[in-house]
Amino acid sequence: MTTGHVLVDLLDETIAALALMSAEKLEALGEKVELLSQVNVVCGRDNRKKALAKKRVLEILLENSESNLRLLERLYERGTTIQWEL
Repeated sequence: MTTGHVLVDLLDETIAALALMSAEKLEALGEKVELLSQVNVVCGRDNRKKALAKKRVLEILLENSESNLRLLERLYERGTTIQWEL
């Protein structure tokens, strides 16, 4: 498996963990990123395109998460409570 493929898989795992808001998975992925950052990543053309597309999805997800967290903080500061019912 090339390091480019590992990078693409890592981006997939990160997107999934962030979508689930799994702190444990994100922490474990942080360790993988640390290890991967110590290696020269070699990406073929296909993996590079996939990685860039997944990076963009991750950026959008992070931007949305940030704005949602800001909204929740504002609601909390106002003392507003929201009841979630299914």
